[in-house]
Amino acid sequence: MTDAASVTPDPTAPATPAPAALARATPTSAAPAPATPTPATHAPAAPATSLPPVPTLTEVRPVPATPAVPVPAPVPSGAPTVLPDEHTYTADELFFSTTDSAGLIRRANAIFMRLSGYPRGALVGRAHNVVRHPDMPAGAFRSIWEDLEAGNAASAYITNRSSDRGRYRVFATIVPSGDGYLSVRTLPMLTGLRDAVEAAYTRVREVEAASAASGSTRREAAAAGQAALLAELGALGYRGTVDFTRQTLPAEVAALVASGVNIPRRPDATGPVATILAQMDGIEEGTAGMVSLLDVLARLVGLLGRRASAVTALSDRLGRLRESLRGVVADVGHLAPGEADAVRLRYRQVDSLVLECFEELRPLAGQITELRGDVDSVRFGIALTRLHNLAAGFFALQILDGQDALEENDAVGSLAELVSALSDGAASLTDRLALLDARRELVGGDLDAVAQALTATHAPLLDLLETAARAGAGRCQSVDAARALLGDGFPEALDLADLAGAVRDLAVPYEAEDLRERLRQVREALAEL
Repeated sequence: MTDAASVTPDPTAPATPAPAALARATPTSAAPAPATPTPATHAPAAPATSLPPVPTLTEVRPVPATPAVPVPAPVPSGAPTVLPDEHTYTADELFFSTTDSAGLIRRANAIFMRLSGYPRGALVGRAHNVVRHPDMPAGAFRSIWEDLEAGNAASAYITNRSSDRGRYRVFATIVPSGDGYLSVRTLPMLTGLRDAVEAAYTRVREVEAASAASGSTRREAAAAGQAALLAELGALGYRGTVDFTRQTLPAEVAALVASGVNIPRRPDATGPVATILAQMDGIEEGTAGMVSLLDVLARLVGLLGRRASAVTALSDRLGRLRESLRGVVADVGHLAPGEADAVRLRYRQVDSLVLECFEELRPLAGQITELRGDVDSVRFGIALTRLHNLAAGFFALQILDGQDALEENDAVGSLAELVSALSDGAASLTDRLALLDARRELVGGDLDAVAQALTATHAPLLDLLETAARAGAGRCQSVDAARALLGDGFPEALDLADLAGAVRDLAVPYEAEDLRERLRQVREALAEL
């Protein structure tokens, strides 16, 4: 495939291939300012020694929903830093490579050739780790390999090595493709995050070096690096490399689109490749509405996480309130037996209401967390669809403009793999949206029900406490505790009602039938080629 396809099960082997690393941005704010594109330079073309292939990975399953967690602090993006030995490229220069199941390069576009510095013939059939850069720690490879083996797609900030020992830095996204892998690379837009990750890589490599110096095997040193890397990610606010991938791809794609990267049109072009370009442009236009929601969905993910935590706290508060109310009844029975019956009657009515709220709240936190996972999944699916849409469109354009030739390196096969990845992602997105729609209706209704129940409980609670006070229990610890827990009522009810509205109003404009029809026309054009 690409960078991640070069990962081996033993990342400590002498020729460990280069998989993806990490990537994510805060889901509660707009993506940081995109990096300013810089002009491309030419990389030299000295061949390197062939490296061992990698083993076969298995299918990639959907990333499981993750529970609500604290949102990482945003990492500012400033002007991009260009290193002395760095080969640069512009934001609209998307490039890719594909490998077979053993990690041997089978296809790549001209931009990849230019940046790596290898001619086409020197790369095809080579292990992808020919472009591994020593700045990449073995622990990162180990983590990414485990993610891929577990069936998760991988996005990463990667530093690759060119044939002149220079470097080019990418944001890589790897997915399975037939019996191999496809990696699409873009210019890192969240440069602040990229720099933070690269700084973490430096510290991880120091851990690995110290481990090796103490007598550890390469495998043990890589394991130490992996543990250090996960700790670094935790410090940045991420739960691991899967969470990093899931959050960063949408943020990078949103920033890429915001920078003005879109598929150019060639209305006068003719032939099958022109048809493919036109259909990719149509898909881009038809999915623009949902792509524009990437930041909106990120904010909703953050809001759902906060509300899930608030619901858990409210459920705990209601449980303690019920205990205090039982104490109120006992105190009134002890201090004013004649008033006990009236207090018990009110208590039974109030406790029934509080219990109803408590029981409705208990599963609601989990449901909100699951809904958060669904929103997160849809956001990731939208970004992956747009990424492959852009990659296929730009490659068709490169063929039309003569940057790549149909007869070289199986360009038709490359187009087919890009289109297949787009088709698979679109089908997965359809499923993700169906699940989201079902869940948001369910959770929206439950949120409304709990909000109404909480509102209806406030007045009876006040009446019970006033009755207990009149019966002589006003200074009892139980009454004071109940009043403290009741406070000003349940302002959370308004928050939950607002969330119910936001969940119900969420509409992702996705014309699945139109996209399928355009992909059908693309396949017909590919058949002509």
